[in-house]
Amino acid sequence: MVISSIPRLTFTEHQLENGLRVVLQENRRTPLVHLSLHYLIGSSYERKGRSGFAHLFEHMMFQGSKNLPKNEHGKLIDGAGGRWNASTNKDRTNYYETVPSHYLDLILWLEADRMESLKVTPENFENQRQTVIEEKKQSYDNRPYGTAFLRFDELAYENWAYAHSVIGSIEDLQEAELEHAVEFHRKYYGPGNATLVITGDIVQSEVLDKIRDYFEGISDNTDAQQPDLDEPQQLEEKLESVADPLAVLPAVIIGYHIPPLGSTDDYALAMAALVLADGDSSRFYRRFVYENNWIAGLIAGSNHYRGPQLFRAWFQIQQNVPPAKILEAMEDELDRLKESGITDAELEKARNQVAHRLVAQMERVSNVGELLAQYSSFFDDPNLANRQLERFLAVSKEQVQLAVQRYLLRENRTVITVEPGAVQ
Repeated sequence: MVISSIPRLTFTEHQLENGLRVVLQENRRTPLVHLSLHYLIGSSYERKGRSGFAHLFEHMMFQGSKNLPKNEHGKLIDGAGGRWNASTNKDRTNYYETVPSHYLDLILWLEADRMESLKVTPENFENQRQTVIEEKKQSYDNRPYGTAFLRFDELAYENWAYAHSVIGSIEDLQEAELEHAVEFHRKYYGPGNATLVITGDIVQSEVLDKIRDYFEGISDNTDAQQPDLDEPQQLEEKLESVADPLAVLPAVIIGYHIPPLGSTDDYALAMAALVLADGDSSRFYRRFVYENNWIAGLIAGSNHYRGPQLFRAWFQIQQNVPPAKILEAMEDELDRLKESGITDAELEKARNQVAHRLVAQMERVSNVGELLAQYSSFFDDPNLANRQLERFLAVSKEQVQLAVQRYLLRENRTVITVEPGAVQ
C-alpha cells in the first residue's frame, strides 16, 4: 500500500523593494525556527581564470562584518543552543541556522548584518584562500578516490560551467587579487540575488515585519547573470584510468548525461536508480553482492544539478575482480531493464521508498526550509515542494523503461577506472 499523499505545506511568498525574495512557512509543533538564505551563486557562475570564488565566499561570509568580529556569527548561535552551517554547489550557496524560536531576531540580525557589511579585507581574503587550499588537500588530494571524483566532471562535461570543480583551481585562487573578490561579492551577495526562507514556530505577519526591519534598508547592487549551461550531445564513450596511491580497492565511476533537475525524465530515472541500486533487494545489489561478491560499495543516482545532469554509478570493487567485469555486468543489467522494463513489485517498492523518505523529510523544520528554498531559488516556485510525491507516483513502468533506453547508453557514458597504486 503506497502513501498517495502527504500533508501540504502552506506558506506565503513576498518580495522586498530591494529584490529579496521571502518565503514563510508556519509549523508550531516544536519551538524551533529554521532560517535558510540561498544566494543564486555557485561554481557554474564563475568565469575561467576565477574559479573557486563561490566556495571561497562560503568561508569568507563568517569572517566578520561591521558589527561582528570574525567567527562570532557561529559562536552566538552556539550560545543560543542552535545549529548553523553553509554549503556551496554548482548552482547555489546557502547559509542556514536552526535555533529555539525566541532567538529568531538574533539570526535575522546576523544574516542581515553580513549581507550588508561583510568585511572583504586583505587579511580575511588571504586567510581564507589558504584555508581553501588546505581543504582541497584534505578533502580531495589526500583522500581515497578524491582526485578521481574531481576529475570526473572535467571529463564528462564539455561546458566549463559544470566541468570545473566547486572547490576550484588552486592556481586560480593563488593568482586572484583582492579586487577580484570585492567585485565578485558585490555582484552576487546582495538581496536581489537571494531567497530567504523562515520555517517553524513563527507568526507569519510578525516575522515579515521583522524581516522588513532588518533587510529592507540594504541596498541592492547585484547584477548577476544566469550561466550558459548548454551541454552538447555526447556521441562516443569517454574512458580514463586514474592511479590512486590512497585507494585500497579499485573502483569505477560511471556517468550518463541526463536532463535537468525536475524534468519528467529526471523523476523516471530517479525511480530507475531505486530499482537498480537502492537496498539489498535492488538489481545491482543482488548481482554484485549476493550472487557474486564482486563489490564492497555501491551508489547510483543523479548528481542533482539544476542544469544538465549526470546519472552516476560508483562501484568499489573487491580485489582480483577486473573492473571490466563490473562494467560488462552493469551493461547486462541495463539491457535487461531496457528490454523487459521493471516489475509491478519493483515499482511499488520504489514508490514506497520515495513516500517514506518524503514523509520523514517533512518532520524536520530544517528539511522543509531547505526544500522550499531550493524550489524557490531554482524554479521560482516553492509550491513544487508540494508536488514531489505526486510527480514520483505518476511515473509509470513504461516511463522508467523509456528513460533508461533513451539515456543510459554506452555512447552517452563516461567512465573513470581507479586503480590502487602509485601515480606514474
